[in-house]
Amino acid sequence: MSQENVLESVSRTHFGEIQNVNSALLDWQEVDGQPGNYIKVLTIDEKRHRVDFLFRQDPHKEFARHTHRCTAVALTLEGLWGYREGEEMHFPGTFSYEPPGSAHTPFASEQGMMVYASFQGTGPEMLDILDENDTVLDTLTLDFFRQYYVAAA
Repeated sequence: MSQENVLESVSRTHFGEIQNVNSALLDWQEVDGQPGNYIKVLTIDEKRHRVDFLFRQDPHKEFARHTHRCTAVALTLEGLWGYREGEEMHFPGTFSYEPPGSAHTPFASEQGMMVYASFQGTGPEMLDILDENDTVLDTLTLDFFRQYYVAAA
């Protein structure tokens, strides 16, 4: 008996609450207002206030300073990156845990970077974008990530 691997030609499959994604079939989308920052949203779980995604930065780019309202984790897949507020640099295989309330500004080295990230909160609010005085400019919710979610083709 031969089985076809559906995910080789379809970007997403679902059965029950299980979601499977072939991220290679999803296009990178530039994040609005954040030049050189790109996202591929893998899953959004409204019930559990969770989003999983791939995030990429071009060389020498950064993402706006922000604080988390959720728990965030990131596993570095490619490149070299860090936080403007820290000293360490993350390389492939390093893991970062960011609890609610942590504020930072991620930036990429000359290599650029790509991480797998997962945000899980107690509500739909995920990040507060901050100005240089740590005043909240915008709050990113699950709706923000939904605009980058591409349904199966």
